[in-house]
Amino acid sequence: MAFDLQEDMIDIFLDSGFEEDVIYIDVSGIPKTIKAIINRQELKQTARNIKSSDNTNMRLYDVEIEISTDATDGISSIKIKTDKVALKRKIGDTLDTTMSVDGILYNDSGAWKLGLK
Repeated sequence: MAFDLQEDMIDIFLDSGFEEDVIYIDVSGIPKTIKAIINRQELKQTARNIKSSDNTNMRLYDVEIEISTDATDGISSIKIKTDKVALKRKIGDTLDTTMSVDGILYNDSGAWKLGLK
């Protein structure tokens, strides 16, 4: 059985019931609705405010998203500091907040994990 990380991201992770629609706006300014796994937190955890020695859950951004690298169902190229994402900043928000893509936390052949500011 061969694994295809792009297909797995689209068919499994972004079709699990936890995904949300976001609007990705690249450098051209053209919005594209895609699915994303959104990780939100109220307070950024930093080395200064984590009391535990276990930093495995430490996140650098208040909002981090995971999206597909597929050109049709996701985004194939990212421009940090230029691209933007419109999403519900907090659960329960009725309006989208537009945030800048501030960093690429990881990338493989199936997914991007992006930090938003």
